[in-house]
Amino acid sequence: MKSISQKMVLGAILSSALITSALAFDAKELAKRSDKGIKKPVMEYKIPDESTIPNNQFGDLVKYGKELTVHTYKYIGPEVKDENMRFAGNNLSCQTCHLDAGTKAYSAPFIGTAAEFPQYRPREDTIGTITDRINGCMQRSMNGKPLPVQSKEMKAFEAYMHWLSQGIPVGGAKMEGRSLAKIDRKMIKQNKADVANGQKVYEMHCLSCHGANGEGVKNEGVANGYTFPPLWGNDSYNKGAGMYRVLKAADFIKSNMPLGATKENPILTDKEAYDVAAFMNQDSHERSEKANRIADFPDDAVKAPDVYRPGKESIEHQFGPFGKIIK
Repeated sequence: MKSISQKMVLGAILSSALITSALAFDAKELAKRSDKGIKKPVMEYKIPDESTIPNNQFGDLVKYGKELTVHTYKYIGPEVKDENMRFAGNNLSCQTCHLDAGTKAYSAPFIGTAAEFPQYRPREDTIGTITDRINGCMQRSMNGKPLPVQSKEMKAFEAYMHWLSQGIPVGGAKMEGRSLAKIDRKMIKQNKADVANGQKVYEMHCLSCHGANGEGVKNEGVANGYTFPPLWGNDSYNKGAGMYRVLKAADFIKSNMPLGATKENPILTDKEAYDVAAFMNQDSHERSEKANRIADFPDDAVKAPDVYRPGKESIEHQFGPFGKIIK
């Protein structure tokens, strides 16, 4: 006959198994909800020639949109002189993640973005617009507040993304480089991210630019951003940002970091990218919280597998292994 303590342990194990099963991410269900009924053509990843930007009001907005992407902190950052224009809560730029003004392949580029919207957004479990998506970044990666929908800045971001998406049909297209290149999913299903090894990777490959404490290298002057951005701390992205998710961060890092890395010629291995992403986003590193983050991904079936909120998801959702989480 089992003791009470044995029964409690068995019950906890069974309960944990049921929770893990209930929280399993279903890629097929996400694909079903995201389906627009439009067959996407295969197209070449192509960056438009800036000499084709028209000399008119639309062209002016496109140029301002690019400038906002590169020097976000200069126009809507927390240090700008006009307090009414302080929409971003940190001194990062959109280009911090969307490299080369949103044109570098495999770095979440803007090429084709405008053609993809409206689209199903699992984080909100609704159909979202490109305006919604931009303001999502403003509140998460930029740790700030939404831009007014009719503001010049919002129109400029939209115009720039629209111009970069020229020639791509409504509904989007299949293009190499359009999305982040994923690290080995078999590896992350079988292995937990190693934070201690991630620290070693950071010290060898990242510290020289991002600093011993992830503080980055800030440019002199006011509202002048960073040469190399902070990876944690109050002037970095908050816990609602995609980069706070370990798999998302690892995918980005593998094809883009350290500087000079590309998908074709990476510097880190998949495991090193996985480990350093975990080190970067570990709880001991100070990072701002995102208000009401608990409301993100209300439907477990399409919740990203690496979304972790203490008390809601098990620790495996933060650092893996993800074998029981991803169907």
